[in-house]
Amino acid sequence: MSDRNFQSNKNLRQNTQIAVLNIVLNFILPRGWIDYDNFASNLAKQILKSDPSSEEDIKEILRKTNGTFFRLNDIDKGRFTEAFPSKEIIRVIQEQISTTPLTFIDVFQETTAIPISEGKRLVPLLEKLPERNIQEALLGSLREKNATNPHERHRDTVLEIADLEHFILSVKNRHFSFACVVKGYKSISRKTVTWKDISHQITKAYQGTFPDYLLIVLAKDPADGLITKLINYAKSVGNSNLIIMCDPVNLVRFLRAREAI
Repeated sequence: MSDRNFQSNKNLRQNTQIAVLNIVLNFILPRGWIDYDNFASNLAKQILKSDPSSEEDIKEILRKTNGTFFRLNDIDKGRFTEAFPSKEIIRVIQEQISTTPLTFIDVFQETTAIPISEGKRLVPLLEKLPERNIQEALLGSLREKNATNPHERHRDTVLEIADLEHFILSVKNRHFSFACVVKGYKSISRKTVTWKDISHQITKAYQGTFPDYLLIVLAKDPADGLITKLINYAKSVGNSNLIIMCDPVNLVRFLRAREAI
C-alpha cells in the first residue's frame, strides 16, 4: 500500500470514529448522564473494532460492556441498549465503507466457476447474444442473492433510468445500493465501447438514485481512454470507486456459469 493510500485509509477510519463518537455523545449528554471513564470514546472504538454489520451486532457489544458508567449513572443496561441509536451508527459506518472498491466477481461470485482461459475462448459467443439475455441472467442471479427490487425486463421506454434500476444487495456482509448499465454486442456499432457510447446512460443511472456503485456490463472491450473517463466521472461525483466494470471475458464466464450461453 502506498503512503498516500495508507494516509487516506487512516483518515477514513478517524473520520468514521469521530462520527460514531458524536452519535454516542449526542445520545448520552442530553440525558444528563456523565461520561465516566471516557465511556463514549471507548465504546465508539469498540464498535468500530468489532466491524458491525447490523444493529444486533451493536446491541451485543452493549450487552457485553461493563464499567462504572451504568452504575454511577444508575442506568438500566437493557433499556439503554434498546434505546441506543444503533441504526444511525450502522448507516454512518456503511456510508464510509461505500468508498471501498468492489469488483464484478465480488458481486457475482459464481463467475469464478468458469476459468479465465475458457472465458477467453467463449467471448465470440457474445456476438449473437441479445442484450436482453444478459439483463435476464443478471436479474436471475440478483433474485437468488435476495437483492431488493427485482423486476422483469420488458421493452425499453423513455422513462428507463438504467438497465437494472436501483437495488440493494449484501456484499461482504455490507448492504450497498447499485444501478446497472448493460451494453450488448449489437448495441455498439464500433469495435470497442467509447465514453460517447455510454456517457448518457452512466449519468442518467447515477443521477436517478445516486447509488453506491454503478455496474457497467460490456459485451465489447472498452476503448482506449474509457476507463480513465469513467474514473474521472466517479471522482467528480465524490466516489472514486463508483464504477464496477465487467469486461467481455468476465461477462461470458458469468453467463456460462449461469448456463445462459
